[in-house]
Amino acid sequence: MSSRKELIYNILNIIEGGRINDDITPSYRQIGFIVDYKRAQYLRQDQTKNWFDMDTVYQDLGIFQMEEVDASECCCFESGCTIYRTVLTIPEVLRYKLKYALKIGAIDKRKRFEIVLPERFDYTGYTKFGRLTIPIYYLNNRIYAQDIAAINIRGVLASPEDAKGYTCGTTSCFTDDMEYPLPADMITLITNDILGTEMKVLLSLGQDLENNATDKEQRLT
Repeated sequence: MSSRKELIYNILNIIEGGRINDDITPSYRQIGFIVDYKRAQYLRQDQTKNWFDMDTVYQDLGIFQMEEVDASECCCFESGCTIYRTVLTIPEVLRYKLKYALKIGAIDKRKRFEIVLPERFDYTGYTKFGRLTIPIYYLNNRIYAQDIAAINIRGVLASPEDAKGYTCGTTSCFTDDMEYPLPADMITLITNDILGTEMKVLLSLGQDLENNATDKEQRLT
């Protein structure tokens, strides 16, 4: 599997005919943004069509500490009841069909917790199999639970770069040189899609060869 950097430079190489230089248009950052949202589109389409949940596209965000807070979360009102929530917020994850692209579990990853709707959280113990699972809920980019000190979070992030802000052990959870969380068979699809759509538009706008904010085509007319 390729890294994010390899995917971006492959597209730039194709655009520039193998002659990459400082005057490349579009930029590395812009191509990276396009690659990320094309990835999100293709992964969601694939999951919606095939219902196949690929573990390889999930990114491990490491261990999240939980803190005890008032259940109301309102600065001007206290309910008197408390709940545990993650200290850190979770980056945006993809919207899979009928669920969030999240996997929440114990820190040893041997037990998976069940994500339920916030309004059903207090009633999961009354269902047939409620006592066999540990319920949690996802709200305002945080995970909420009862009496849990820490959890492990994995997710299919809308932008894989967001994992750079989290640590797995002593290192960042993501760098551009790591394997990009994308199935190998989608690399060609995304590359051809970008070259045939966004790149056609961007390259047709012309290039400012004299760095004066005026395209060459405009100066000649």
